[in-house]
Amino acid sequence: MKASTQKWQEGIGVALTNEVRVGQFGDRCGVEHLISIESVEYSVAPAKLIFGSPRAVRDICTKAPAYIEEMQVRAEPYVLQQDGLDDLLALLTSDLRKLPVVLLSPYARGESNQIDPAKLARNLAGVAVVVRVEDPELTWDFADEVGRQLSCFNGAARIYWPGFSKASDPRSHRLFFGSWIEQVGPVVAARTIERAIFAVAAFRYVPDKRIADVMRRAEAAERQKVLEQKRATGDEFWEDYEQTVDKLREAEEQIAGLEAENANLRANQQVFFATGPEGPEELPQTEATEELAFSSVAEAVEAAALRCKNLEMLDTATSAAAASPFQRPYDIYKALSDLDEIVDVWSKSRDEKGSGGDLLQHLRDRGWGKRSSMHISDTTRGKLRSHYEFEYQGKKQLFEPHITIGAGDPNSCASIHFIFDQRRLKMVVGHVGKHLPNTKT
Repeated sequence: MKASTQKWQEGIGVALTNEVRVGQFGDRCGVEHLISIESVEYSVAPAKLIFGSPRAVRDICTKAPAYIEEMQVRAEPYVLQQDGLDDLLALLTSDLRKLPVVLLSPYARGESNQIDPAKLARNLAGVAVVVRVEDPELTWDFADEVGRQLSCFNGAARIYWPGFSKASDPRSHRLFFGSWIEQVGPVVAARTIERAIFAVAAFRYVPDKRIADVMRRAEAAERQKVLEQKRATGDEFWEDYEQTVDKLREAEEQIAGLEAENANLRANQQVFFATGPEGPEELPQTEATEELAFSSVAEAVEAAALRCKNLEMLDTATSAAAASPFQRPYDIYKALSDLDEIVDVWSKSRDEKGSGGDLLQHLRDRGWGKRSSMHISDTTRGKLRSHYEFEYQGKKQLFEPHITIGAGDPNSCASIHFIFDQRRLKMVVGHVGKHLPNTKT
């Protein structure tokens, strides 16, 4: 094993210690690179330090297979392929994952995320995994799996910390909207993501147990050698021995103090991580980030009815929502709020261009492409028509347009059936809840 330590002083009142330890263990080479900071001048002023991944770490992750425990890390982004969604979900929810995953999503029409994935992956080498999604449809499939509140789409970026699950609090896994990235620029956005990760990583250093064990054995051997030399000198041995014991006692007290300090730092880190302070160059996100939580589909429908002026919720929709056991009520709310927004966009386009545009395309632009349709099948319309008819303005009308969320049983699948009243500029919702019967059910 080899160890190297270098110390230098910056003109900002702090000293930086650069320590590298390398050890060979079977077919693996263990590498520790620790950069520590200590104050050498009492000056209550910002040190203006920028955390980052050392170049040596980036080089190692680029030139050779590198692992943190059993997880391979590299200095380049992973591209999520069409058949890779299950692997991504397994990685995100794995108890063995030690590093955050940064997901970069494309825009709804296919344009790439504005953040440079290659540069971000290099800068985060060894402390995070960067995953780039190219196909927008994959982001919607991902949203179906984890729910809209925990998803990442339409040019957004998100940090998924270790410990993620489908039941996680969305606020614990920070989301950066695509519109915010456009506002501050991709360079500032990338640096904000990097700073958020490095600020947490700085409190997470744990020595390699194998290297630490080698160091302890070497130090013990050195102490034994000194004791043997002292024992051979005769009378002065016990005096020196007592001094050595005193030094050992002092060292043990220092270790206890450091352990307490470390516990305090970890507690402070938890507070820091929870509050997520913004840096001076970070601007507020421009899209609404209000966290809405609903305990049932009925609550989500009630909230949408109150907040969305362009929706008209029929009694049949309210009663179906009350009976729905669907477990992702926020996704219901999001679909209804998107329908509300489409009315405004359609109306504005009609006033400016003479046409409001294709309703299905508006739904595609908001991620409902594969999950929405303007029609039901001819067979379903013929055999089960009555299930899709709801009374609106005094007569029965067929509510064919629909959005389907999820798949499977009513706990994990729901549908919304609606019609668009262009004269009144209203999305009229006839059903929200359990998927209506068709020829397959």
